[in-house]
Amino acid sequence: MFSRQFDKAVKVGGAVAGATGAAIFLIVYFSMWNDNADVGYRPQQPVPFSHKMHVGTLQISCQYCHAGVESSAHSPIPSTQTCMNCHTLVKAESPKLKVVRESFESGQPIEWVRIHKLPDYAHFNHSRHIRAQIDCKSCHGPIEEMGVVSQFKPLSMGWCIDCHRKPESGIIGARPISGVFTGRMHNVKNLKDSAYIFTSIEAQIGKSTPMISPSYGQMISPLPAHVVAGIPHPKSAGIGPETCSTCHY
Repeated sequence: MFSRQFDKAVKVGGAVAGATGAAIFLIVYFSMWNDNADVGYRPQQPVPFSHKMHVGTLQISCQYCHAGVESSAHSPIPSTQTCMNCHTLVKAESPKLKVVRESFESGQPIEWVRIHKLPDYAHFNHSRHIRAQIDCKSCHGPIEEMGVVSQFKPLSMGWCIDCHRKPESGIIGARPISGVFTGRMHNVKNLKDSAYIFTSIEAQIGKSTPMISPSYGQMISPLPAHVVAGIPHPKSAGIGPETCSTCHY
């Protein structure tokens, strides 16, 4: 009834349409579905901790709880002792703090549910980015406005590469609330008193030059001359490296 050419065209067309549909489905599924992209991921924690209350209202610096982030490759989860520094007296009998009190008395750490997680084959150094005065908000979003913290950025390879290539498009300059160095390296706008503590600060992007020729994505930014007591040499945020070995080794 049908010619061989028509029959072949139907088979090839069906195969192409099926492959195209499968490809579109996979792209949409892995790029948009929260279980894979993780944007908006907001697990229930063992303790109802509100960043909006502690950071936004009480203005407790990020680095008070996440101590050592400017010198450690990983951002530490605050210990129970850090919580009890305040809650030995503040709301000491609150039922919401039962898990915290039990952890403090037993010495067993609280099993917080991790939100921001990179694949095991990728490495991210917090201290390097903090010393470049890249504010926490650049990656974690407006934490001070979150009652329950959720993942704000995709943390994908493409997202990181985009920021390395065009840092001015993704970097938010260090703010006082983060506890990151906020001295002469940034132009502070409208920051007149504590009421404007969350006002955006314009990030200063350092001049970057190729380390080798051709650069293969390896760039270097000069360190400033001045030194800040107690803090490693702060530097301008520059064009980040794009070599595979920077994050995969």
